Amino acid sequence: MNKSVVDWLLAYKTRADRTKDSGGFLLVRKKSPPLRSGYGLANLRTAALKQPEVMVKITRRKSNASNGLKGIRNYLDYISRNGEVEVENQDGEKLNGKKALRNQTKDWQKLGIPENEKSCEALNIVLSMPAGMPPQAVKNASSEEFAAEQFQVHQYAFALHTDSECPNEPTYPHVHLCVLMRGEFGQRLNPRKNDLFEWRLRFAEKMYEQGVPCAATRRQHRGVIIKEYSTLKAMQKRGHVGQVHKRQAQELIEALRNSKRPDHLFMKEAVQNRADIVSTYKQILKELYKGGPKTEGRLIRPRKDMIKL
Repeated sequence: MNKSVVDWLLAYKTRADRTKDSGGFLLVRKKSPPLRSGYGLANLRTAALKQPEVMVKITRRKSNASNGLKGIRNYLDYISRNGEVEVENQDGEKLNGKKALRNQTKDWQKLGIPENEKSCEALNIVLSMPAGMPPQAVKNASSEEFAAEQFQVHQYAFALHTDSECPNEPTYPHVHLCVLMRGEFGQRLNPRKNDLFEWRLRFAEKMYEQGVPCAATRRQHRGVIIKEYSTLKAMQKRGHVGQVHKRQAQELIEALRNSKRPDHLFMKEAVQNRADIVSTYKQILKELYKGGPKTEGRLIRPRKDMIKL
């Protein structure tokens, strides 16, 4: 039962990094261990209880100063607050002060990372929880457990922050993780959107093991079928009209001209997604009621107003 829930949550095969050796064979990193038994249902339960959702994001910088070894050095300076915050590497070595950070980048330079490079040589990841969550639990879950599991053949360094970058934002615990793109066997990290969700799910599992109830779900799992694009909302506030809104206006004009009901651009797909989600939840509930835990089944059962079109 738990495997089917996890398969539904992931619903894809992830491939964060890969390479080809000289013989043309595909080398992939060692597979991560499966999620702990029962965590798939536990994740849906914590989401139903509206517990906080974990956040994992990759920060990108367009400046040339973020490429090559120079970019890695700049990022380590940033996450260490110019040497004031302790940084730790994958071996558990504490890096305090700028001298220790420079020694770390010198060690990484021996791996063949050039000082200036057109491409980015490190992945900058932020794992965070809302304000009020225990900082030590966030650090343990993200660095000592999540990073060690997901980046087994990549070197990395991390730092815990408990403040906010912007003065008007609330403080919240988060970990900055600097992971080298190149692995020890030639793998190069190349995560996609699906990989990020799996990372969220695994980070939430590690937080759960730390005794902090939290969830990692997609909006579809929460019953939100049609995505609200923040970019389009921002454009509307500024008085600009996006291509989607232009198409909607054109559809409305054509419908009025022909005395027909206007079609929603994404309604057909949304209705199908809604049917798939309801069907999956029904199957999960059927298995739960058959196995006995009816209380848990009633908890995660989708409400009538949950599936939003």
